[in-house]
Amino acid sequence: MVPFIVISYACFALVIVVLIMGKKGSEEDKNLRRMKTIGKDVVKADYKNVDTSFYERNIKPFLDKMNKKGDENQSKNARVKAQNDLIAKKLRQAGLHISVSNFKFFKMAFMILTIIIFMGVSLLLINVTQFFYLPMLFGMVIGLLGPNLFLNSKVKSHQSAIKAQLADTLDLMSVCMEAGLSFDASLVKISERMEGPLIDELITVFKQIQLGRNRNEALKSLADSCEVEELKTFISAVNQLGIPITNVLQAQSEQLRVNKREEIKTVAAKVPTKMTIPTVLLILPAIICIVMGPVIIQVKDSMGGISF
Repeated sequence: MVPFIVISYACFALVIVVLIMGKKGSEEDKNLRRMKTIGKDVVKADYKNVDTSFYERNIKPFLDKMNKKGDENQSKNARVKAQNDLIAKKLRQAGLHISVSNFKFFKMAFMILTIIIFMGVSLLLINVTQFFYLPMLFGMVIGLLGPNLFLNSKVKSHQSAIKAQLADTLDLMSVCMEAGLSFDASLVKISERMEGPLIDELITVFKQIQLGRNRNEALKSLADSCEVEELKTFISAVNQLGIPITNVLQAQSEQLRVNKREEIKTVAAKVPTKMTIPTVLLILPAIICIVMGPVIIQVKDSMGGISF
């Protein structure tokens, strides 16, 4: 009985294998016929290509490839140029009169120097702690992000200083022009009496005018390099024809002082809210200890020295 069952299972397996392999063989035959058909088409296509000109078969594909590579290079150069223009704008807004290449060099030098220093610290801590690699990682983060953070903070501080100095500068310029001085002479007189970021920018404008640049273009360049809306409004008003500069200066300086007072009131209104957290976390626990400390001591003494 057992040999009969074994032979039956063997025959059944043989039938299954034959069916599967037969189907696989037919698939391979179909693939072979498909490949032969494709081969005939390819041969026919090659014969057709022989009928085309040498320019179509060789020179045109080469030129198309070169044009594609040229477009990729142009897009890459456009991205690099856009990044350089952004860095140059930030340097101008920060009041740093250096080139983009110099900034990139200083950035690379700072990154390398920082990584080397913190790598040395990590090597000194190998036998001290198992987290010796943390200073090196910290140095890499500082080296990569430090220059950009410094530039952004410099931009913010420079623009804030310009905004804070704008009202007094416009008042003094108004007085100078009412006294009969021209716009250029007023810039010189202001630079003699005052100093600061805005004065440096006005001196730059005066030098550009002395070199032959149009006054409107020099002022527009100053407006493009600043993020102070009040300064942009003043420059746009000055560049308009038919408006006396003295009237513009007086109105602009008065508006700046009104805006400054409003900003001071807004900041003062936010102070109580900002003082709530330090009061609750720092001052209130100390007051509770001072007020409740003697009471706790007296209760302890009155209860016979029972310890809590």
